[in-house]
Amino acid sequence: MTGILHQGILQLFRDEPWLAFDLQGIPRPVDGQPIDRRAEVEVPLEGDKMVVRQGFPDLVMVCLGPDGRASPSRPDGAVLSIEAQKARDWRLRWRLPFFQAVLARDHELPCWVIVVSFSDEMSADLRAWAHGPPPRVEAIVLDVHTVAGIHDPEQARKHPQAAVLAGALHGSRGDLKAAEAGLLATRELPEAKRRAYTMTILAAVPRADRSKLMELIPKEEHDPLWEIEMNSGTFHLGLEQGLEQGLERGLEKGRIEGSEHGQRAVLTEMILALLEVRGVEVDAASEARIRGESSLTRLRAWAAAAREAPQADALFRVE
Repeated sequence: MTGILHQGILQLFRDEPWLAFDLQGIPRPVDGQPIDRRAEVEVPLEGDKMVVRQGFPDLVMVCLGPDGRASPSRPDGAVLSIEAQKARDWRLRWRLPFFQAVLARDHELPCWVIVVSFSDEMSADLRAWAHGPPPRVEAIVLDVHTVAGIHDPEQARKHPQAAVLAGALHGSRGDLKAAEAGLLATRELPEAKRRAYTMTILAAVPRADRSKLMELIPKEEHDPLWEIEMNSGTFHLGLEQGLEQGLERGLEKGRIEGSEHGQRAVLTEMILALLEVRGVEVDAASEARIRGESSLTRLRAWAAAAREAPQADALFRVE
């Protein structure tokens, strides 16, 4: 699972690492604030190129506890392995125990596996694997059945990350009240978080419901990706007719504002959205390369190629 929804779910856990524990009423295993250590699975290859170790989770958060250290006699800390799944993936049957074992070995700490699932089939698999033959999958599963919908605006404002996650999960099933509460919960947050969380909810809900939610967003806060949705109807589902026109409008907005960064952001998310909606798997190395590309010319070429590329790495052969 890649793209806007994927990145948004991971950002929720970067901002609130103990979210799964608090939502499920599970005591936090240690005091302290876990930090993002996912970058440690990337090893410099040459220059600014990176090679990503395969078979690692979407996000790794590590907490060493109040004293900042751990030892065999006092494992004062915890590792959180976090996955976001939009669809069923049987390969997780073997990958999740591997993630857990390797991260526990690397950090010499207890490791918790957390999976945010937008798929009933994926959730059912995870629960079945917890009781099947070894290796068993021990995971905290967050889905529409385990995360309650939040409809009260006041409760949503008090717990914005929980409200956004609930809004995305339940909004994906058509519960617009939960999605609206999630959007309202972002109103008092800093701009960067507000935009990221808003995009997460919009990416999760069915396209037919998205325009209703966008009415709740002040027009002056719309960014180039939202302009693409309003003008061409291609936000997150960029295969529809009008993609090129909508993309050009978003790019033109970036040119008018003099923001090369804005143009790169539009192209990057469009590439990932195109691949996702076509069912093309994007591994961590390919996603990192796409997000790290600084050349607008190359990104434009990749955006055009993403409509037909059979694999993500086929983009990199396009000049």
